[in-house]
Amino acid sequence: MKMAGAGRFTGRKFLAVLLGAFAVVSAVNGLMIWSALRSWTGLVSDSAYADGLGFDRVLAESRAEAALGWHDRIDYDALTRRLTVTLADRAGRPLSGLQLGARWLRPTREGYDRDIALRETAPGRYEATVRPPLQGQWDVRVSVADARGPRFHAARRVLVMP
Repeated sequence: MKMAGAGRFTGRKFLAVLLGAFAVVSAVNGLMIWSALRSWTGLVSDSAYADGLGFDRVLAESRAEAALGWHDRIDYDALTRRLTVTLADRAGRPLSGLQLGARWLRPTREGYDRDIALRETAPGRYEATVRPPLQGQWDVRVSVADARGPRFHAARRVLVMP
């Protein structure tokens, strides 16, 4: 026996279902926006305008680096926690007597970046012990300088696992 009106889908029921669906979607979107804003500011530079004005200088430095013809190799051994940078000139001869520094950057989280000085352990081979506070991906940016100032930059993404 069928009850009268129990199976009817009225305009009011349709409106309630439609508004309920929009409410659920809006609540989920609001939760995701709140979570995104709370987890990362998105700020990459405090002076983006000034950085943009200096772009011509960056291009000139990049051309000067390319003209050097230097070759680099950046390795990180998670077992020994050793960062090794090997530098050679255009002919493959090791480059000695340089000052190297590395900046470890956490691409997914702020507050963990650190600067590391490397020392020459063999001709053209520079090393440092690095103990990243977190596992996962890190960007390593190496800067090379000599008596004339900054000369060369190299970068690599490394994966730190236990």
